[in-house]
Amino acid sequence: MDLDSDSDLFDLTNDEDDEEGELQASAFELATSYVSRQTQTFKDYDLLEFYAYYKQATESGCNQPCPSILQMKARTKWNAWKALGDMSQADAQRSYIEKLQRINPIWKEECSSSKKTKAGGNSWAVHSIESVPVEEVMPDNKKTMFDLVKEKNLSALRQKMQKGDINVKDEHGMALIHWATDRNAVDIIDYLVVSMGVSVDQLDAEMQTPLHYAASCGHVEAVRTLLQLKASLELYDEDGHCCFDVADTEEIFNMLKAEEELRQAAT
Repeated sequence: MDLDSDSDLFDLTNDEDDEEGELQASAFELATSYVSRQTQTFKDYDLLEFYAYYKQATESGCNQPCPSILQMKARTKWNAWKALGDMSQADAQRSYIEKLQRINPIWKEECSSSKKTKAGGNSWAVHSIESVPVEEVMPDNKKTMFDLVKEKNLSALRQKMQKGDINVKDEHGMALIHWATDRNAVDIIDYLVVSMGVSVDQLDAEMQTPLHYAASCGHVEAVRTLLQLKASLELYDEDGHCCFDVADTEEIFNMLKAEEELRQAAT
């Protein structure tokens, strides 16, 4: 086979791929603009999936820290994005377009028949995670134990915490161990339980245990630490959910299941 003809064929294939990619990118841009202008016509779970595909298409895999347990809307959107794993940006663009096509097969015609306008104020809500509130900067001598846990500052916590503080809760009904779990601070979790005598199953205001937090946050290290400390697998929160019900990933669910089987075999 002639080498020059092979080279020409390769260049032609590349040109076709580039053209297809450009067409898809243009369709994706049009689709995101349409969704942003029509948010009121979509169900919440559809908007959540659009959000996840958008983030994957524009930023690739989830590279942001998990929002605090207090930012439930932001955390839900973060979980949806994270669930896409290593999906390629091109596949995410395609999935976004195909989803819109399934929901509204005539969306392109509607775009063509209307004047091209910039996305309205809803675009941020559809395609962005709420920014984490900026926490007030305060001098070290004014920081509470909760501040120290949120900062993962174990050395300072050791100096400040007393035995009588093990059951103290903040204005949200969360104890120190709940915040330590939320921040995946396994060294603080271990310190609180082993050194200070905090219950590994301490309940917050909604009857959630640290294991509820770790499982729902997707914190593998915290789940592993809590299981090693013999956290209960059988406690339910006020909504009737146990740690299995709120497990964020299949990996965490399998960790919990394996621990359950080990404990059953030991009895």
